[in-house]
Amino acid sequence: MRLPAFLSLKWKLLLPLTLAMAIGTMALTWTNDTNLRREVEQTRLDSATRNEALLRFLIRQNERQLVDAGAALADFLVASRSGPLNLESGLVLQSYWEQLSLNHGFGSLRLYDARQRLLTGFGDMPASDALMDAQLTSVLATERPASGLYCAERCQFYGMAPVLREGITAGVVVVAMDLSSLLSAFVQSSGRDLAVAVEHQRAPQLLATTTPDIKAMVEQADFAPHPQRPQLESALSHGGGKVYEWQKLQPLAAVPGAPYFIARMDVSDAERAIERAFLTNLVTGLTVFLLAEGVLLVSLAWFMQRMNRVSAGLPLLGEGRWHDARRHLQFHDQLPRDELTALEHAALTLAGQLESLDTASRNQQNELAELVDTLSHERDFSSGVLDTAQALILTQDRRGAIRMANRYVETLTGLSANRLIGQDYFEQMIAPQERRDWRARLLAHFGSELAPLRFEALLATPGGLRNIAWVHSLIGQENGTEPLMLSVGLDMTELKSAQARASYLSDYDTLTGLYNRQGFQRRLAQALAEPASGSLLLIDLDDFKAINDLAGHSAGDVVIQHMAERLRELRPAPKLAARLGGDEFALFFEPLPDAQLLQTARLLCKGDRDRHIATACVGIATVQPGCSTESLLGHADLALSQARAKGRSNWHLYNPADGTRESLLDRTEQLALITDALHDNRLALFLQPVMAIQAAQTTHYEALLRVRTPDGRILPPAPLIAAAEASGLIRDIDQWVLQHAVALIAGRPDLRLAVNLSARSLDNPELPALLQEMLQQQGVRPQQLILEITETATLNQLTHAEILLTGIRALGCKLALDDFGVGFSTFQYLKHLPVDFVKIDGSFIRTLDHSEDDRLFVKALVDAIHGYGKLAVAEYVENQAILQRVTELGVDYAQGYHFGRPQAADTVLAARSD
Repeated sequence: MRLPAFLSLKWKLLLPLTLAMAIGTMALTWTNDTNLRREVEQTRLDSATRNEALLRFLIRQNERQLVDAGAALADFLVASRSGPLNLESGLVLQSYWEQLSLNHGFGSLRLYDARQRLLTGFGDMPASDALMDAQLTSVLATERPASGLYCAERCQFYGMAPVLREGITAGVVVVAMDLSSLLSAFVQSSGRDLAVAVEHQRAPQLLATTTPDIKAMVEQADFAPHPQRPQLESALSHGGGKVYEWQKLQPLAAVPGAPYFIARMDVSDAERAIERAFLTNLVTGLTVFLLAEGVLLVSLAWFMQRMNRVSAGLPLLGEGRWHDARRHLQFHDQLPRDELTALEHAALTLAGQLESLDTASRNQQNELAELVDTLSHERDFSSGVLDTAQALILTQDRRGAIRMANRYVETLTGLSANRLIGQDYFEQMIAPQERRDWRARLLAHFGSELAPLRFEALLATPGGLRNIAWVHSLIGQENGTEPLMLSVGLDMTELKSAQARASYLSDYDTLTGLYNRQGFQRRLAQALAEPASGSLLLIDLDDFKAINDLAGHSAGDVVIQHMAERLRELRPAPKLAARLGGDEFALFFEPLPDAQLLQTARLLCKGDRDRHIATACVGIATVQPGCSTESLLGHADLALSQARAKGRSNWHLYNPADGTRESLLDRTEQLALITDALHDNRLALFLQPVMAIQAAQTTHYEALLRVRTPDGRILPPAPLIAAAEASGLIRDIDQWVLQHAVALIAGRPDLRLAVNLSARSLDNPELPALLQEMLQQQGVRPQQLILEITETATLNQLTHAEILLTGIRALGCKLALDDFGVGFSTFQYLKHLPVDFVKIDGSFIRTLDHSEDDRLFVKALVDAIHGYGKLAVAEYVENQAILQRVTELGVDYAQGYHFGRPQAADTVLAARSD
């Protein structure tokens, strides 16, 4: 098909714009639908990840509950019977079994002797098999409790606790329960149905479900792994007019025969919403497309009408009909103006200018005479400019003979103009090593082209070689004479030097000459791209901050330089050596024998006093398949942290199996839990009574922190508090506890509370003033508040703690020293701390009823406490026998489950008011 000879500009614009808008509309609709589905898929992946974490938490919670129950029963057996385990020992557990079965939903209880013989059992007991026998053998051998999830015809949680009598394993208590509590808790937390399954003949065999219809529908689900997390599988199925989302979750270790979980949720509404969104986007896009087409067509017709009027008037200008052209181009100036308005103005302006030029040409002859005089003055001016310019400016003929040179050429070369004129340009201005090459290139270039030629070359001057950037151009070829070459050169020496210095500083450490972090990481990435393996060592100098503080930064710099020299002297030499910053160095070795690698690490740890080389800690990580720069540095950094934890002059080799990384992740998870609880006000105070032994009455309560989950459950506080202490969040938590404890005391003049303070709070010199402000705001007498601090916290900073505690006691608050006896220090520091109560650590109290050593030790502690005029408090008093012992030993106060468990503050205060 032949195109028409003339096609209106309107259609040339309209057709491609129409096509572009159509493509854009379809692309926008497809993009919106794709993004929506990607967001839904990401949401489902996040849900699967959370559900797997929830299952892992619930499994650990059930196992921990069983182990705790088994340990308690084992302790009860040891405390209640003195002889070897037999059938009568098992009958003692029957009353506890009935409580465990009714209150906690336990399924079975067994008691084995040291020979793995079943003495007695209660509840539904599945037949023993090789797995359970192996676990029994392990518990008896290691004297450690064990727990897990066991699946055969059905699944059960089990917990095993050894029965230890006088340090000898007398038997094992085995407690088991089904998965009903786990299934129920998961449904309540996630809103999904759940089933437990094992792989049987490459198909899931369901062992337990929350709803019966899962068994019939799971066969319709075609599970596929998530692209981002292949270990998580999901599927969508349709049935009964509904769409279901399935998740295959594996919170347990992936071993053959291990059970996994299948979660189901109705997502019919979500799928229908996606379809409706797609149709809405499509209809909206088509509507906008049609409206835009109409507006565009009308606009183009109006513009073309104006353009045709202009095009009709332009030919009149070529005919010299200025008056007719201006009359034809008359138009009404309308706002707002546009490009066509500018074109119309330009056409009118052009008409006037052409008429003016026609008139001006008559005066050109008169102006030429004046121009000759002006050019003469300009020539003199140009000569002055050439001589003052800070650039090399000269002319040469095609043979390279210099015809003119400015004063800067004379200054730089040390030659006068008379000596330069007629000399060969390449002999005088180009260094010998580059002269021949540039002569051929320059002459060849202007033999075929007229465009300027640019290049850089060295110039030999009396002061040394200079780097000159030259630009060569032909001049004078218009007048028919032989043209000359104008050569202009700029001295780039200082610029090149600065660039080289900047390049060096971007990759190298100025103090040591080793690579800096940026240069090291770039070259490490290049080394890891090669197939060979290797090892990375991170080195951190011991006590470097002390050197800087005591001897000054100059001495610290000397230590750093000596360490760098030592790294250069290593044999075999490392492939890469760097100072990453401060006192941290890094070495990358190509593959070395293990013995040689460890010998190098030990050498770096030792230091050298004679050479002023400090000792160091070394973290070692070997290159693993698929290892990246970030992961290798992370492994080495974890190893360095482990080495620092061992103390000065130590090394550590990263091992993926030692759990260091997992421990860090667990602490991070615990920190997130308690941070969210603090921000969401889900912290709570529980109160436990403290009894005066002689008066047999409660004198005060200890306020204990508890953390609630969003669904109201109480989390174990110990790991959460440890994470908060490690991160420094414990200061905010201490302030929360103090504020709420003071608020509880307010308005209750007969209530006294003891509050625990962390070691981090003892670092705050403003604590007495903060405490005084809290008490004054609530109108609380300081004598109603007792602050407890741990022995280990005060020992770490005894002088500072003494000053701070003296300030608190001056307010009128009472002080108690907690966990006394675990610091393994002398009793002398008791006289330095202004405390009123000393709480003996519960590890010595809970065994008083059968340990003569602990009785002697506690007696010594009580005598020392009384000797310094302080009152003794016994923790963990859990039965009458222990109470009798602490009374005999002269303890003043007692606290423990024998008097009452910690309860919510509202409950305790309500009971007191009754």
